[in-house]
Amino acid sequence: MLKYLDSKDTIFAILSGQKEDPVFIDCGKISYAEALNLQSSLQKKRTEGTIQNVYLLLEHPPVITMGARKADNKLLTSPDEMNKLGIHLEQIRRGGGATSHNPGQLVLYPIINLRSLGFRVVPYVHYLEQIGIELLASYGITCSRKKGFPGLWVDDGRKIASIGVQINVGVTMHGIAINLNNDLSIFSHIIPCGLEGVEMTSVEKETRGKAAIDIDAAKNLVVDFCVKNLPANNPRFSKNGSKQKSFAGDN
Repeated sequence: MLKYLDSKDTIFAILSGQKEDPVFIDCGKISYAEALNLQSSLQKKRTEGTIQNVYLLLEHPPVITMGARKADNKLLTSPDEMNKLGIHLEQIRRGGGATSHNPGQLVLYPIINLRSLGFRVVPYVHYLEQIGIELLASYGITCSRKKGFPGLWVDDGRKIASIGVQINVGVTMHGIAINLNNDLSIFSHIIPCGLEGVEMTSVEKETRGKAAIDIDAAKNLVVDFCVKNLPANNPRFSKNGSKQKSFAGDN
């Protein structure tokens, strides 16, 4: 994987010379605003065809993001109070309502041309879900999709991952956020995704602290699952490989 923090000043020049497709970039811990700007720049260049498909893997400092569906952006703490707690607030354009990010949550942002990899929108969303399902299975956690409710769920009641995408001219932004060993108290400041009564969980909580969680090892697994489930390798996620209805979700 490329290391963004070591090459941020030359990242676009590096990517324009890459022949490998897709390219994976480890961004380390990066602010939400910087990651959003990076995604936007990469999406523009991918739309222009000047770079290959790119996946960003990262963690965010504490932040609460509000999506395009204003009715689902339900805050339980005032913006001023969150600022005092060191939690940033960001309004963005992805699908879904309010959600939270903080260290210990692994975030994957693919910036890919769907057609170039053989995706349509619905199979692509299921592809993101599958990456999360397989990563969580590596920790001994069984999770699943829940019809009509974005994200991944444990026992159909506890939410462990959030999904949200934005697509412009066939090129994606945003993606999936998976709770590994992050502080779940950050979710107490919102009604996650606008869904009343949702209990947020994590690998650490589900395994009662027994899982050995290494963020770098988790990133490497995610890279493997991303490649393994590309339509060229798993026809289930090809243009015609999924007939299920899906959603833009939240992230």
